[in-house]
Amino acid sequence: MKTFYFFLLLFCLPILILAQEADPSQFPAKSMSITGTSESIVIDGKLDEAIWNVLPKHGDFYQQSPLDGVLAEKKTEVQITYDNDYLYVAATLYDDPNYVINTLKRDNFGDEDAFAIALDPQNQNSNGFVFGVNTQGALTEALLAVDDADDGWDNRWKATTHTYPDRWTTEIAIPFKTLRFKADNKVWGVNFYREEPGSNEEHIGSPVPRQFDAIDIGYFGEMIWDKAPAPQGKNIAIIPYISARTDRNESSDPKSSSSLDAGVDAKIAISTGLNLDLTVNPDFSQVDVDRQVTNLTRFNIFFPERRQFFLENADIFNGYGQFANSPFYSRRIGLDPSGNTVPILFGGRLTGNVNQKLRIGAFSMQTKKNEITTAQNYSGASTQYAIGKRSNIKGFFLSRQAYDGSDAISSDYGRNVGGELNLSTDDGEWQGQAGYVHSFKEGFSDKNRHVYGRIAYSGQRFRTFLFVQNLGQNYYADMGFNARLNNFNANTGLVERIGYTQIGNILNYYIYPESEKVNFHWSGLENFIIINEGTGLNDWYTRLRHFIFYKNTSQLRFRLNNQYTDLIFPFALTDTPLPVGDYNQTEMNVQYISDQRKLFNFEIFSVYGEFFNGTKFTNIIDLNYRIQPWARFSVGLEQNNIRLPDPYGSLDLTLATASAEINFSTSLFWTTFLQYNTQSKDFNVNSRLQWRYSPMSDLFFVYTDNYVVDGKFGPKNRSVVLKVNYWFGV
Repeated sequence: MKTFYFFLLLFCLPILILAQEADPSQFPAKSMSITGTSESIVIDGKLDEAIWNVLPKHGDFYQQSPLDGVLAEKKTEVQITYDNDYLYVAATLYDDPNYVINTLKRDNFGDEDAFAIALDPQNQNSNGFVFGVNTQGALTEALLAVDDADDGWDNRWKATTHTYPDRWTTEIAIPFKTLRFKADNKVWGVNFYREEPGSNEEHIGSPVPRQFDAIDIGYFGEMIWDKAPAPQGKNIAIIPYISARTDRNESSDPKSSSSLDAGVDAKIAISTGLNLDLTVNPDFSQVDVDRQVTNLTRFNIFFPERRQFFLENADIFNGYGQFANSPFYSRRIGLDPSGNTVPILFGGRLTGNVNQKLRIGAFSMQTKKNEITTAQNYSGASTQYAIGKRSNIKGFFLSRQAYDGSDAISSDYGRNVGGELNLSTDDGEWQGQAGYVHSFKEGFSDKNRHVYGRIAYSGQRFRTFLFVQNLGQNYYADMGFNARLNNFNANTGLVERIGYTQIGNILNYYIYPESEKVNFHWSGLENFIIINEGTGLNDWYTRLRHFIFYKNTSQLRFRLNNQYTDLIFPFALTDTPLPVGDYNQTEMNVQYISDQRKLFNFEIFSVYGEFFNGTKFTNIIDLNYRIQPWARFSVGLEQNNIRLPDPYGSLDLTLATASAEINFSTSLFWTTFLQYNTQSKDFNVNSRLQWRYSPMSDLFFVYTDNYVVDGKFGPKNRSVVLKVNYWFGV
């Protein structure tokens, strides 16, 4: 019966899409002129220079969420000018003084009163820059692509704010050296964005349909220069570091050790479009620890990348594959499967635009031999050629090669080559994708492909996608992540690889009522099917959901889930593995997120239902309190109570977290994070003090302590790190 309904759904999908009424709203992009100034502008946020009294004010912002295409009630005015070195932006945002301020830390933009400018210097709707600031002057910058925003990018620029009883103002100065643009280009793409939590709205200078991100590069307006800005001279940054650390490991001999280390990064603008990043002996000791999770699945969990070197311009390498099946996963470089550091000796990366259509990326990283693995070289290249306004064709090559000294180990390698075609209508409502990845590994010459495709529609009310992918049993991605190819057999203790085909479909419908309390309703149906090679249907997951988004930023979410599983290997969640066989599991969950504007806010999430041949009751609660603007505190508790029939037993798992973030200013932060996980039998503490003593230059003091929780509580390992770096601009 499920098969019948699934194929009925696929048959009706085109009819449902074509039956949608065309959206009558028009979204005309705005144009604005920019003239230069010889006046000296002090970036203090007060707008008291004479130039701001004579420059035109660009207002009439539109709502983008929850409504779109209508003028915002709260007034925003933007002015813009430039001199030989900087692009200057002034903004006046009228509001009451009850601002929402989440943090003073850099790169934490969103869900607070904030303003941003987005720039597309090439005016090709393909790549750009975003610079944002909240009411207290906390900065965020990001690189922008058609379908991605990369907030791992950092560079030099300035912004300061000032508050008044009825408004707040900001002055922004962006060095032309920070931007990459062609000479003689007098028209840039531009848009302005305002986060307005007081009314739970997003405002935008040039209107963007609400089904897309507010800063969608395909809907930018135009900024017309009176005189095309001249590209700057050399743009080179040298960032050396020195670090001292001491470690104690209870399982090693000797237990304690100390070290002094040094390294250097360099950022070199090769041209107006290309940037070269180099690193020698990089150190990531200041990076936040991974957030632990409770894993009740049969497969590995995906952890996000947190190291800045790998985050910057990552979209050109990360954008291949489907969902968790990606040929490139940067955590494979310099980290072992447990997240422990594997020293990187040196590396380089070249990324950027060759011309208006062609974007490239290439990298090579060399790791050091240690007790776990041989020395490794990780290299890759990716190209992206634009077709029309939003479409592109892409190709890549990835290679992992093991080394014994300076000699390559001929049989120890893993390589992938592939391509992808991404098609989209100019308005972004229809998208299609087709991709192919081939793997090369010693001893495997068949069943070594990953083939995938996707079609999607994003309308005002109705949104859907259908995708299919097939991964062969011998498809390897040594630099990537695969969600399900490895299957653990609890009886033999061996991992067996099984290829599979996955089909997935989501149907979403949005209702925007005329209500004083509700912004919108979101209802949806999901179907995901896994068909294993040789054994047939393995998993069928179906979900019905209804979410309510309130005007006060709170949310109420309901889900009804059903999963059929053909367990082909015993599953060892408890001491006695669950037996092979068919399982049909239904569960219901409810989630409530309180008003995020309040100083105290919380989230509760409860799940109850069948779990294989037993039951599972999950409760999650997160409590958050902030003292504006200088502190945020949170505690979280996840409890999983699993009851299985004899002889499989029961399982009670606890994951508890606590964090404290104290912002002494926009340049001095202290963050502490605690985690207690009974599944991994671990308790850890990570505390980090960061002082940005000069632009883009930091001093870090990091304390990490891990304890084992297995019948008794005891120390496992501890480290203390002092690190300082400095940004030399050339």
